[in-house]
Amino acid sequence: MPRRAEPALVYSAAAIFAAAGVVGAIESLLPEGPEFSPAAGLSALAIAALLTLFGRRLPRWVVYAFGPVGAALVALAVATTRGYSDAAIIYCWPVIWVASFYGTRATVAIVAWVGIVHGVALAAMPDGMASADRWADVVVSVSVVAVVVRVLAARNERLVAQLSTEARVDPLTGLWNRRAFGERLDTESARAVREGTSLAVVMFDIDHFKRINDVHGHDVGDRVLKWVAETLMRETRGADITARVGGEEFLVVLPGTGVEGACEFAERVRAAIAGGGGPVELTISAGVAAGTVKTAEHGLVDAADRALYAAKRGGRNAVRVTPVEVGRSFSAPP
Repeated sequence: MPRRAEPALVYSAAAIFAAAGVVGAIESLLPEGPEFSPAAGLSALAIAALLTLFGRRLPRWVVYAFGPVGAALVALAVATTRGYSDAAIIYCWPVIWVASFYGTRATVAIVAWVGIVHGVALAAMPDGMASADRWADVVVSVSVVAVVVRVLAARNERLVAQLSTEARVDPLTGLWNRRAFGERLDTESARAVREGTSLAVVMFDIDHFKRINDVHGHDVGDRVLKWVAETLMRETRGADITARVGGEEFLVVLPGTGVEGACEFAERVRAAIAGGGGPVELTISAGVAAGTVKTAEHGLVDAADRALYAAKRGGRNAVRVTPVEVGRSFSAPP
């Protein structure tokens, strides 16, 4: 399905067309204003109204066409103006708009289009009015504007993407955080229901983590968390989802994995942690929940939490399992 145009894209375009129409109306009313065909200004106002009313229903690629349309209206104003005018400066408006919301290729296309329509506008002028210098001034100017705006827009896009990623990543371990885990779990849950495949969630909790902090200090505690995260990443597959969702709690989603496979995974992690190699000696407990049926009374995370509680209550350094039915009511962490 084509991507719909976002409000900022539509309403900024409407504002540009409205502003161009108002500027044309004001200039036509001024005693010293240049004479030109009112068609360009009236068309701009009509387009502004249509975009405001119906623009958000249009696909994004259709809205892009209003950039070249705007440039063509500017060219019409330039071509029908008697004498010299500064209407060519308005070419910058559609160029800035395209460079802000669309990619580099679209920006190159609008600059090339400005060069074409402005050349046609100059060719339509009386002898002596058109010149290569006037054409070059406009094309070079809009090219510089396009480059600057596109560079800034690309920088902003990278910053937004970086911030979006950082908002979903635990800064200490580099794993997904609770928010990202919930989003990914929803996606994998829907896929498991749709495809009828199994899904498993494993919840890990470092045993006596408070004691580690009290005895060895929080710096060592942080190193323990990082080491556990590294161990989880070594044991997981590329399709698995690994997150730190609490102080010493970790959650792993295993798509396409049943109870047996999830228990084997949890046991490998438990054995790797208990086998040493970390900053201090420690153990970890795990709760496993998995299923394949479409209806579920409890969510996978809740079931894994209950299994983890059973492992803790049974003496820690253990893996416990709660089989559940996989369904549409998977619950993400609260």
